[in-house]
Amino acid sequence: MKKLEAAVAAAEAYCKVNAYDCHAVVTNAESQVIQFFPARTYHVDMKIGTVLTSGVVAECLASQKRVSRVIPQKFFGVKLKVIVEPIFEDDGTLSGTVSLGTSMNMQDSLHNVAQSIAATAEQMLATAEELAASADRLAVELNRVKSGGETVLAEIRRTDGILKFVSEVADNSNLLGLNAAIEAARAGGQGRGFAVVADEIRKMAVNSSQSVKDIKTILQKIQSETQSVVGTITAIAEMGKHQADATVEISDAIQQLTTTAADLEKMAEIS
Repeated sequence: MKKLEAAVAAAEAYCKVNAYDCHAVVTNAESQVIQFFPARTYHVDMKIGTVLTSGVVAECLASQKRVSRVIPQKFFGVKLKVIVEPIFEDDGTLSGTVSLGTSMNMQDSLHNVAQSIAATAEQMLATAEELAASADRLAVELNRVKSGGETVLAEIRRTDGILKFVSEVADNSNLLGLNAAIEAARAGGQGRGFAVVADEIRKMAVNSSQSVKDIKTILQKIQSETQSVVGTITAIAEMGKHQADATVEISDAIQQLTTTAADLEKMAEIS
């Protein structure tokens, strides 16, 4: 069996094994259609016996090389990818052509979907990168606030020594005032003025001691609240770090989605 005859016999099989809807045309060396198998979803006005004096078949016969063209939608209602292959017999004689026209509807749909996915992925990637940058800045600022809170706690703890010193001074002043009052009492009338001074010293010592207690209570409350704030900030800082890490993972996933969209777009093209 000659190759041209085999192509005629196999035209229907060419179309059935193609994953996309297509039509097949076989011509002889004189560009006359000797076999035609139509597509299912579009119509090509082709009849056996028609001589194709122009177009891709004529070009293939003239060049004796494969010809590949994309036919715009306006001609057949769908965009087609047409490939025409010359048929050479075993002795090298050009005996005809076999051509396959394939609908590009599916490819165009995949191409559009891939472009849409790529555009959405790029937008999501930009948003994720912005979120990651914001999360990093937030983590830095929270750490700065945390450091400031820890500094405040350290300063509050330093006041314990000062308050202790003032309290000791107050206690000693109270003791000195008491001793002075005793000595003034022994001195009788001559020690009345000194007794007044001693009494004022004791009052000042008592007031100082009470003030130290009040200040210590206030500072303890401040310390407790500051510790609570620092603990909250620490928790938020950890959350910010986790958010930054999660955003990086999201960015990687979106980048992978972009790559997948590019691969899908390549798959949508017919070589």
